[in-house]
This record gives sequence, structure tokens and C-alpha cells, in this order.
Amino acid sequence: MPALVPEMVNAAIDASVSPGDLLRRALVVARRLAVPELVDWISSELNGYYSGEVPDYRRVQGQLMAENPIHGPIPFFAPPDMAELLSDFAVRQSVPELMQLAQSTTGIYSHFPANIEHTLMQMMHEANGVTMRPVLRFSTVQVQGVIEKVRSRVLEWALDLEAKGVLGEGMTFTQQEKQTVQQHYHFRDVSGSQIQIGSNSSNQTQTQTDGDMAALSALIELLRDAIQQGRIEAEARDELQAELATLQAQAASPKPKWAIIKATAGSIKAVLENAAGGVLAAQALPYLTALL
Repeated sequence: MPALVPEMVNAAIDASVSPGDLLRRALVVARRLAVPELVDWISSELNGYYSGEVPDYRRVQGQLMAENPIHGPIPFFAPPDMAELLSDFAVRQSVPELMQLAQSTTGIYSHFPANIEHTLMQMMHEANGVTMRPVLRFSTVQVQGVIEKVRSRVLEWALDLEAKGVLGEGMTFTQQEKQTVQQHYHFRDVSGSQIQIGSNSSNQTQTQTDGDMAALSALIELLRDAIQQGRIEAEARDELQAELATLQAQAASPKPKWAIIKATAGSIKAVLENAAGGVLAAQALPYLTALL
């Protein structure tokens, strides 16, 4: 009988084998090697990412558009920093779903959550006197790129296993092969998140991204300018000044406490939506969304 891992290598380089079938073969290998981190990653690729973060290769930059009832989707222009944050998109669909989307000839569109959509439509109305539904547009090339990245990572993983002598002869793995994987072998970055297997001395740390820090700095600057320019109603100003002081203290800290930042961002969002006016709320929303 064929060995599991060499068979998986052959499937990964064979274009006639669908990415979905390749992932199902990889799931068999991961389960029989008893590697839960890889089982979770492969299962997410097969079934979709319904919560939490997605791997870096599943973050794509969309094009901000508005649904014109006469002309169809047209470009929706927003301030550059706002557009960049709004256009950053997490692709959560399963690989089989992405394969279907990649067949589109008109592009792929995604709507914003209701609260963000409402704020953007309000901002559009205040700026231009018209209201159109905002959407993000993606190309099929971007979707195909995600699919190909998954295939490449399965191939890299399989080749690494082969190099370590973990083959799976007779469609099963020996106890020695399992121990090699679980105790002595460090997987490379298969999922886009941190995966380390079997090292008692290894440490893993996760930090906020540069994008989070950029959103925090931009939000502080926006609120500080709005307060100084008197753009905030008196009843909300004192509360926002206190929240701003909290953000500034965390931004200055060598080890910002992101739980505090998240809670503060939630309070600021509520204040802005209830009292500060639509334009300022719309300007702050992309930064708040990045921090929440």
C-alpha cells in the first residue's frame, strides 16, 4: 500500500487533485499523527473560519465601492487611512466555497456589518446628499491566491515530514514516527499563526500587529484634535477626555494592556454614536473596529 506522506506530496503537486481533496488527505495524516493544531487548521480550511483570527494569507485588500442603483457598483472614496482600514478583509469561507467563488466573472462583493454600513451611509449622505449601500469588491485572482497558498502550505508540511523520515507506510504511522512529530519536530508556519510541536523549552508569544498600533495612534490623534477644536458636545467632552487619557497612557506603555484598550474603545464608540455627531463617529469607526 502507498505511504501516506509521499502520496500527499504527489497530490499537492498534481493540479488535477482539487484543493478540497488534498485537504481531506492532509486531515487523515494530521489525525493519525495526533497533531491537534494541524487538525484544527485543516478543519478550518475545509469548513470555514467562523470565529477568531484568520491566518495572514487570508487577509486581503478589497476595493471600497458603493451600490449605485443605475450604474451598478461605483468607487466610494474615503480618506486614505479610513479606506485602508475598511478595505482590510478577512476571508472566512471554506476552501470548497472559495473554489466556487473563483469561478465568478463579475468580481466578488461583500457587505459590511450593519453598524459599519449604517455609519458609512450616514457619512455619505452628509457629504454628498446621497445614500448608497457600501460594499467591498474583490477579484477572483485574490481568491485563487488564498487557495494556492493553502495548497503550497500542505506541500511544505508534507515535504518537511518526508525529510524527517515520517512517511506513514501501509497507511499508518509507527509509534516512533508519532514521537518524532510530537516530541522532536517543529512545524514551520503552516497556518499563518504560531504552531510549535513538542518542545518543552520553547516559548510562544503573540503581540498585537502594527496595524493595531497604527489604529490606536490614529484614534488618539483624531480625538485629541476633535476635543481641541471644540467639535464634541460639552456633555460628551469630559467623558471622552478621560477615555483619551487612558488610551494615551496605554500607547506610551512599553507593554500596552490590550484588554484595557479594547474596553476603552468600546466606551468611546458608544459615546460617539450617541452624542458626538455622525461625521466624527464615521471618522473614528475604522480605528475603533480595528481595536475591538
